[in-house]
Amino acid sequence: MSFSGDVKKELSSIPLNDCCLKAELYSAIRMRADISFGTEGADISFSTTQIAAARRIVFLLRKLYDVKVDLKIKKKNRVDEKSYYRINVADKDLSILKDLGVVDIDGTPREPSFSLENDCCKASTLRGAFLARGSINNPYSRDYHMEIIAPDAGEAELIQNLLKEIGIDAKMIERPKGIVVYIKKGEQIADFLKYVGASNSLFAFEDIRIKKDLSNYVNRIMNCDVANEQKAIATAAKQLEHIEFLEKHYGFVNLTPRLIDAIILRTHYPDDSLSQLSEKSLETVNRYISKSGLSHCFKDIEKLVEKIKKE
Repeated sequence: MSFSGDVKKELSSIPLNDCCLKAELYSAIRMRADISFGTEGADISFSTTQIAAARRIVFLLRKLYDVKVDLKIKKKNRVDEKSYYRINVADKDLSILKDLGVVDIDGTPREPSFSLENDCCKASTLRGAFLARGSINNPYSRDYHMEIIAPDAGEAELIQNLLKEIGIDAKMIERPKGIVVYIKKGEQIADFLKYVGASNSLFAFEDIRIKKDLSNYVNRIMNCDVANEQKAIATAAKQLEHIEFLEKHYGFVNLTPRLIDAIILRTHYPDDSLSQLSEKSLETVNRYISKSGLSHCFKDIEKLVEKIKKE
């Protein structure tokens, strides 16, 4: 099962009070349902490839309204194909849609029958939207990504505003499949999972995120160390070239004692960094030379080499 499937499985088992059950079902209907109106009421149908979402919708309908729900399953024909679930329920006299606040008596849209001022109902609305048309990519993948696909701009703005109220900055983009409300930041995806009640999924997500961040940090440190080592080797090789040039074209007789000491350290330890040369200076030339002191010495040697070449 995918990570999204695990999240939906956990969300579909959360016990709720009646107002929150209505908020969740309201959101699922607005996000996913196909509604056809007739003379005796309406037919509400859902289609999904997620068994957890299908079970939750069936549970909500039966728990709240004690209606007959028709669930049909189309089994997969290929290995790479998912099973397809279709849920149908007859809403006589629009009793379900009216009670939830999806439509008014004459069938026109209206405000929901529950309060979105309550945090529990906000969380249930977001939970229903995610169960109906949401997904989170595998946390082990390169980038974090969570999205909910809304059927229209109104539903997308509702989801975006609810997320904004809990400190999550979601973006919107229009695609052929609908208006996509998405989150790219790992910490904000974690905040969403916490808010909608997916505690186990939150712990799994954070565990993977910590391991990923630690691995990336270690890799950056290792890359930095390798780069520094390569830079030190290249610098040492250049310094040895300058020393060899001075020996052939100038000699060491006229050099100052500090430059002689730097040359002795570099020729004795050709692969060492300046820090390592500084640590070995006392035992090698009988006096301590700091890293910055050695750096100045080799800069003076380089300047002398350039001057000789010009002359």
